[in-house]
Amino acid sequence: MSAPDVLFTPVRVGRLTFGNRLVMAPMGTCLDQGGHITDDTVAYYRRRAEGGVGAITVEGCLVSADTVGPEPRLCAPEYVPGLRRIVEAVRPHGTVVGVQLMHPGRQVVAGPSVAPSPVPLNSAAPTPHELTGPEIERIVADYARAARFAAEAGFDYLEVHGAHGYLPSNFLSPRHNLRTDGYGGPLENRARFSLEVARAIVAAVDLPLVWRLNGTDAEPGGFDLDSAVTVAKLLEDAGVAAISVSSGTWLTLHETLAPMAVPRGHMRPLVQAVRQAVSVPVMAVGRLDDPALAAEIVASGDADLVLLGRGLIAEPDWPDLVRAGRLAEVRPCIACNACVDLVGRGERARCSVNPEVGRELTWSVEPAAAARNVLVVGSGPSGLEAARIARLRGHHVSVWEADDALGGKLSVAGAAPSKREVLRFRDFQAHRLAELGVEIRTSSPVSAATVAEERPDVVVVATGAVPWVPPVPGIDGPDVHDAQRLLRGEIDVAAGTRLVVVGGSATGCETAELMRARGAEVTIVEMRGSIGRGIEAITRRELVKQLRHDGVRVLTNAVVVGIEPGLVRWRPADEDTAAEETVEADLVALAIGWRATGPQVAAELAADGVDVRVLGDAETPADFVRAINAGADTGLAV
Repeated sequence: MSAPDVLFTPVRVGRLTFGNRLVMAPMGTCLDQGGHITDDTVAYYRRRAEGGVGAITVEGCLVSADTVGPEPRLCAPEYVPGLRRIVEAVRPHGTVVGVQLMHPGRQVVAGPSVAPSPVPLNSAAPTPHELTGPEIERIVADYARAARFAAEAGFDYLEVHGAHGYLPSNFLSPRHNLRTDGYGGPLENRARFSLEVARAIVAAVDLPLVWRLNGTDAEPGGFDLDSAVTVAKLLEDAGVAAISVSSGTWLTLHETLAPMAVPRGHMRPLVQAVRQAVSVPVMAVGRLDDPALAAEIVASGDADLVLLGRGLIAEPDWPDLVRAGRLAEVRPCIACNACVDLVGRGERARCSVNPEVGRELTWSVEPAAAARNVLVVGSGPSGLEAARIARLRGHHVSVWEADDALGGKLSVAGAAPSKREVLRFRDFQAHRLAELGVEIRTSSPVSAATVAEERPDVVVVATGAVPWVPPVPGIDGPDVHDAQRLLRGEIDVAAGTRLVVVGGSATGCETAELMRARGAEVTIVEMRGSIGRGIEAITRRELVKQLRHDGVRVLTNAVVVGIEPGLVRWRPADEDTAAEETVEADLVALAIGWRATGPQVAAELAADGVDVRVLGDAETPADFVRAINAGADTGLAV
């Protein structure tokens, strides 16, 4: 048996047999409408079932009618038919299907906020209503009623979201549960709500129950691993058929939804401890989309099943491709958390590496009516994706890149220590284009003469954006450079160099991170009130924290008014008459903003009979998700 083969052996969960050890983790999509399942939702889950995953746990559904949220609902009969459609779409593919039952408690953005104690989530959140005994009984009954609705919809198993600071998890926390009645105080009391919910569900329906449990809240004074082990045993005694081990809360989301800087398998010690304590199957999670790591965790006995969340969003065919040994075809999830960030803002799920996400219902890469010669100028994310899709449709495609390697901004972003995963996607795209027969030309700028000589039918302008340089005195000095040049290694920055990064956007923060790691003394000067804008929220929070920990000085609300040899002059952004201040600088890196290049390039390359299209940052500087989707749309349309 080869290493990954262990992932494709059956396993019993209660009375069910899962065909393999891979389970799609429940992750919100915002594809529902008013709590009802839509055609888009059904198509999204069907697509993952087609990829060979053993089980799918449908995203959390609200069990209480008075809860307000973007999630699907399972609190009344009218929500059952939509969920039944998911079951009917998934089951023909041999996939076992369950649904997660959830009550968010105080972790809501609207509507009633309830909790075991009146402890707000943070300083900006409302103080939650402290649940009374009768109210607790009602919520327990809501879980049981939702379980019956789920059984009516045809689900094979149920899962309760008892982790991540949602209501059951909030009861377990000694930091946030300050009750003095039978639901507070000692761990056995704090676990009472979870156990009552578990017993009520087990009594209500004859379906295996999975319980998602935090191995730790990762908060000072919060729920810890020793407590998790004890609670896991109590849940097993209450009739739970499997434990899914996770970690973190809204206050520690870098644990729950680890950004790319967090190593894969960071939750493994938690699942290992729980697995040793119980006899029911245990599920592991935490960036386990590396096939070798996933297989090793199961083979070692640390877990019985592996959850894939973001990995299956990025690559729905992960199971079938890994089973077949076609690892080079697995589109890598780079843990950029774009999917999470969008859903967290109430927007539909999309993906930075997979343009199909969120539009599975209509997605189709159909052969072109006639093959055309497509010349793609630029090899950033939008250019590479346009080339890939156009080639899949049967066009003759060439990619022309002025630099000596493919990647564009992918290569620049991937230079920072915390962003190296981006390079995996760049390399994946380059490999796929080569396999598809796309002609790659590096160190090959494109001019009007090139277009005249190559005679393409379509020119796709994906040249990205160039830095915006404001009219600041001294900004054209010999020691002032575009930050991208430092990220590419074109400018030597010795240890001890006093570097000032003007602009605290993603590029500015990444430059500061890399140069500080190389020993430079770094100051970021940003005109707005904070740095890292445009970076996904979880990644941003951890990156800013790391920069400060590493000694990067940050000046916000600061406008650069002049650059001279050895110093940068600045003043407070909101005080035109304030006295200027200075920062010593041996080197200055500019990361201020971007200007689209597309219209100018398109005008230069326009020729009679040639269809010229501008996309991605070349049209409008935007984020990674929009760049990839713009590339895909162009590839589908040419």
